[in-house]
Amino acid sequence: MGGHGGLNILPQKKWNVYNFDNREKVRRDEEAAAREEQEKRDQSRRRDAEFRLDRLRNARGLSSSNPNRPSSSSHINLFNTAANGDDAEGAEAEEKPVQKKRKRDDEREASKAPMTAEDEKYRLGYGVAGAGVRKPWYLLRPAVSGGDAIEGGDLKKVRDRSVEKGTKKKKTVEELREERLMREKREKER
Repeated sequence: MGGHGGLNILPQKKWNVYNFDNREKVRRDEEAAAREEQEKRDQSRRRDAEFRLDRLRNARGLSSSNPNRPSSSSHINLFNTAANGDDAEGAEAEEKPVQKKRKRDDEREASKAPMTAEDEKYRLGYGVAGAGVRKPWYLLRPAVSGGDAIEGGDLKKVRDRSVEKGTKKKKTVEELREERLMREKREKER
């Protein structure tokens, strides 16, 4: 009776996962899936390599390895009549990239226009630290010696002043203690 007091009919079931036939079927399916995945990866690598090679060739001004395949960045004209020579759009199509580049350059220059007071309030973070508003503590840099926190690029100026004043000297224990007490006092007031 097998020691467990009942019939052992599981090996006879078709859906038994431990059945040899079912294990073989799973192994074959996994191998096929792995082969498919490898083929997809290889095709993707080949396409990527071809794309990069075409892009490099175009950057160097060399012709593409596959002339009948259009590049992904160029316009495809499905109604191309320039081959007949009776259309003037062929000459215009060659000038269009230059015109587009000029237009983009003009837009960039327009975007670099100086900001007015009205434009200033639309800047990122205006409500946090707008004109005339002190920056929050986490945007301030810590003070170099004794003073309050420093805003923006003033840190370099303070360092320069401290070098000019000659504060590079070694401080005595009493001076260090006074500075510590002043810092603690400011922190308590805060």
